[in-house]
Amino acid sequence: MRTFYALVICLILLLPGLSRGQEEQPQQGTQQTQTTAPSTEASPAPTVPHQFVFTPEQKALKNPEKFTEDSVDKGKKLFATQCAMCHGITGNGKGDLAAVMHVNPPDLTRPETLSARTDGEIFTIINVGSPSMPGEAKRLKTIQAWDLVNFLRTLEGKKPAKSAGTQTGSAAP
Repeated sequence: MRTFYALVICLILLLPGLSRGQEEQPQQGTQQTQTTAPSTEASPAPTVPHQFVFTPEQKALKNPEKFTEDSVDKGKKLFATQCAMCHGITGNGKGDLAAVMHVNPPDLTRPETLSARTDGEIFTIINVGSPSMPGEAKRLKTIQAWDLVNFLRTLEGKKPAKSAGTQTGSAAP
């Protein structure tokens, strides 16, 4: 009999908390549905994913690496190992890790994604990162980041010059 009374008392104490949790649950579900719906509709990758504020110096940075096939090939290899997991092997923003992390990297194959950016701005984005992308300044050498900039330019349709020997800055490891 004592067990029965103890059980009834526990139920009486728990019922108000359970009913309050059930009352709040539809509101949370509604909020989740409201925030999820726009992202489902906006599933195409944004062309300008982040609103960066660049200093005049960052905008004006000039790529010391000539836009050659050699530099682009180096950048392509880096992209495949360091970026493609989120940005996709072709740069279309559909990498396997992006899907798992629920992020939408931009489609870098669309010319309008990068065409309005200077090389200095792209270099800064690679190095500094964004809320959903880690900066690479500590992991990449400066020359590697510039090679990535050159590779990204090919995704928007630009054609590099034929490599002819050593180019500016590539002698440094």
